[in-house]
Amino acid sequence: MTLAIDPGAPEPMALGAFLAAMEARDFDGDDEAAYVEAAPLLAGLSADRGFLGDLLIEALKDRAGAQERDNGYGPQVVLLHRGPGWFVRANLWPEAGDALVRASGAERFFYGIPHDHNFSFLTVGHFGPGYWSDYFEPDGDFVGVPGEPVSLRFIERTQLSEGKVALYRAHRDIHSQLPPESLSVSLNIVQGTAGRAFLDQYRFDVDRGRIAEQLARSPIEPLLGFLAPLGGEEGRKLLDHFSAHHPCDRIRFGAFRALADAAPDDRARCAALERAADDASAQISGLARMLFKTSEMA
Repeated sequence: MTLAIDPGAPEPMALGAFLAAMEARDFDGDDEAAYVEAAPLLAGLSADRGFLGDLLIEALKDRAGAQERDNGYGPQVVLLHRGPGWFVRANLWPEAGDALVRASGAERFFYGIPHDHNFSFLTVGHFGPGYWSDYFEPDGDFVGVPGEPVSLRFIERTQLSEGKVALYRAHRDIHSQLPPESLSVSLNIVQGTAGRAFLDQYRFDVDRGRIAEQLARSPIEPLLGFLAPLGGEEGRKLLDHFSAHHPCDRIRFGAFRALADAAPDDRARCAALERAADDASAQISGLARMLFKTSEMA
């Protein structure tokens, strides 16, 4: 489960002082100890009860221009700062009966969706009772193919109450969030991993003990299917190159699949998928075999 951290009893820290202290640390988002050491800073920022409201007022006076420009998330997230290899955000967690949840659906806020993360982040309950989470840990490794059995061990259900600090570790901690009793806010120091979109993130079916789906998406993946029909021979060459050399297995499999979809006949299509099924990557091989099985069932 997540790593609970005792930040002590820090004095309230203004946002500017917090950011200056973070910048001075040369924070390393790949180092678990760096998050533990930063916990008193994040708790100190959270102890400043007025900073977020003031920031939201100023943002709205600016018609949220900076948020629209710099914030890659939706309206649930308020971006506070981007540093070298990390960023700070505030997350808004509405209650189940809130108009936003009714209009957008609980899934929009990741309520009831068991998932891991492809980045690490430190969090603190800043306002309100806090969201609940059911925490799970996988027993053993898994390849990462939808439908693949995964042994998930239930740990506990707990709430991110005000002042509580926890570290979510990339690819290790799995949780299913449940809405708070009333509006709540959490603050995060998030690992700003370069190429995060190429790292895997999964939704899990905890009742059946399986991987439900791949959640990570990169901007490249939707384009792969257009390379062969629109790019001609050059497009096929690029797909060949991606299928053999791209560092992300999802992109490699997407290239294999695009080549199969562009094949002139069933025989050529099967040959392309067989190349993928024989790949040394267990994930690519598993995805190809799953596609073969789906095709046979259809």
